[in-house]
Amino acid sequence: MKIKFSLLLAIGLLLNLGQVMAHALWIETEMSGKKGYEQEVKIYYGEYEEGMIEDVADWYSDVKDFKLWLVGPNGEKTELETAAAEDHFKAKFTPEMDGIYRLQISHSAKDLGGDYLYQFNTATQVCVGDSKAIELKGEKTDLALLLTTPAKKSLKKELEFKTFFKGSPKAEVKVAAVSPKGWTKEFESDENGELSIETPWKGQYIIEATYTQETSGEHHGAPYQFIWRCATQSIER
Repeated sequence: MKIKFSLLLAIGLLLNLGQVMAHALWIETEMSGKKGYEQEVKIYYGEYEEGMIEDVADWYSDVKDFKLWLVGPNGEKTELETAAAEDHFKAKFTPEMDGIYRLQISHSAKDLGGDYLYQFNTATQVCVGDSKAIELKGEKTDLALLLTTPAKKSLKKELEFKTFFKGSPKAEVKVAAVSPKGWTKEFESDENGELSIETPWKGQYIIEATYTQETSGEHHGAPYQFIWRCATQSIER
């Protein structure tokens, strides 16, 4: 079974018209791995819901300059080398120990949308051996959405998630879930940053957490007044 997780990119924001071009950046890899065996990772960009995958040459702005990180069970963080193909990037890693490996991307788009800086965070977990609860190790991403129990081992119709901001649990984060049936529901993390999401059907669920912060600064020489952050995962049930 493969797990796909997508990073929904709100790009080309036209503030006067209130229009947003939504694209997705997602990774495909096996949900489970085996110690000593190489595992392939692929990164795609396009309109996920429309089934459109863009050629790398056509990726928006500097999206193709993302960095892919691997966090091992011991918390050690390593940047994975990526190579461009026609419509995706490839990467690979070989697990050296049992436990939970975390693949993650955090990228702030070079181009602003009016006064907004857009930061896109996404991650997924690969279970190697007899892995149990998932912890957040080596995570420095501003906004993080963590699946706290391996989806492949959960027989419940609900999956447990936790939202983090700068490494600490974050309450009142808005989370949207889209099911393989097109069903969409909104959730909010509790005072501990925890939430449960219903997954009644087999197939892929897109989970997206969002958080907007009013804070000023400069990004590539352009001033902004807000930072909009998202953190996404794609879960197969």
